[in-house]
Amino acid sequence: MAAKGDRARLEPVARQLFVDGQTLTAIADTLDISRQTLSEWREWGGWDKAKAAKDNYEANLVRVRDEIMVQVSAAPLQAGSYLDALSKIEAILDKRTRAAREATDAIARQRGEMFLQFIKDLIDYGGKHAPEVTAAIQDNFDDIIQWGREKY
Repeated sequence: MAAKGDRARLEPVARQLFVDGQTLTAIADTLDISRQTLSEWREWGGWDKAKAAKDNYEANLVRVRDEIMVQVSAAPLQAGSYLDALSKIEAILDKRTRAAREATDAIARQRGEMFLQFIKDLIDYGGKHAPEVTAAIQDNFDDIIQWGREKY
């Protein structure tokens, strides 16, 4: 268990873990702090507000970008002063969108690979134990692959 006086060292770590999405139970296990203590820190330290701010980060960026665009529309001759801020916001939004798309693509690839591995295992099983399974797969291979693409 953490010693008395460790709050200054452990609270910022615990807060960051919470903001990043870990549960109080997981944080308690990781840092060897009671869940009750973490609950108190959470309440006193505004952890929920920090988590909400992180969760709403992208929405806030979009809102700021839209406000800047209103300013640019209202004063087009002064648009140059906003270009740096706009380019930085767009770069952050693009990076987050790209990261989300890459994660989605990686999951889709993994699911497709799992499906193909399952078909290979099924063919191996059929070859050893049930030739009729292998024959059924061969007869319906294109339909099975199409079904797998739609499902996975």
